Amino acid sequence: MKGLRPLLICWTIPLVLLGCSGRGEVFPLQIHMVSTESASRAKSPEPLRVAISPFEDSRSHKTGLGIRTHLWGGVSYFDVPGGNTADVVATAMGDYLTAMGWQVTKQGAGDTGVDVRLTGKITDFSVHAKSRVGSTKVTTKTRLSIEANNVSDGSVVRMTLDGAGTEGIFWFNPEDAQEILNEVLTDSFRKLVQGTTVDNRMLRLKTP
Repeated sequence: MKGLRPLLICWTIPLVLLGCSGRGEVFPLQIHMVSTESASRAKSPEPLRVAISPFEDSRSHKTGLGIRTHLWGGVSYFDVPGGNTADVVATAMGDYLTAMGWQVTKQGAGDTGVDVRLTGKITDFSVHAKSRVGSTKVTTKTRLSIEANNVSDGSVVRMTLDGAGTEGIFWFNPEDAQEILNEVLTDSFRKLVQGTTVDNRMLRLKTP
């Protein structure tokens, strides 16, 4: 029995090292809004009717969301299912605005009765994870340029929504990166609602 423990150690160490090295896997992250505050305060007898146009992906690197650098070498990658980041971000924003009491449709889907036509440009949407002894550091960044066109008077509201987050994870799982990125993205959506007001079925920037 005395010779068994060294043998187990010799087998365990290679397994640990193997688990900490990247093999180029691609981990799909599900992008969606996270649970947010009650929408009751945003609802009104006549909620704002918004049509969301397809978003534009203006990132310098349009493929993937980022990488994980493993402790013992190698990398793995993060992406969205299907690879269309602009679509999943636009869908997540529509879900958030719906939860906040707005009536949301996609541009062209019977949008003749809408109050606001909204579109967006993604200039940053990334998540990176760097493993080190004892933890993995996850860093996320989002930057969305939003343009809302009021149908009734032709006025335009423009906002840039920045988000960032950093967190250390002891036992890292790709779902951790997914959770952190979705929290940062949802916070950006929150800034859109909190920074604007609805006036006579038109979207206006709040005055300081």
